[in-house]
Amino acid sequence: MGNKSHGLKHGWTLIAHKSFTLFSNANTYIVIDDEHDTVMHFKVTDSEFEVISANWGLNYKVILGFKTIKILDVPDEE
Repeated sequence: MGNKSHGLKHGWTLIAHKSFTLFSNANTYIVIDDEHDTVMHFKVTDSEFEVISANWGLNYKVILGFKTIKILDVPDEE
């Protein structure tokens, strides 16, 4: 499947396909796909995960007990 784990602030972790790129500024993050489109823009604090924007139909899971965000979408393989 080819997922990669990214450590975020406040003990959060993002798991997403290895072709996605993560950019950060303070507690705010942007995930970009392999076609250079923004997949998700979100913010984390010690006790909150806030989605600022996300692609329509994006499949993701938040596991609060482990402070983990998992993007379930996988880019099309050509």
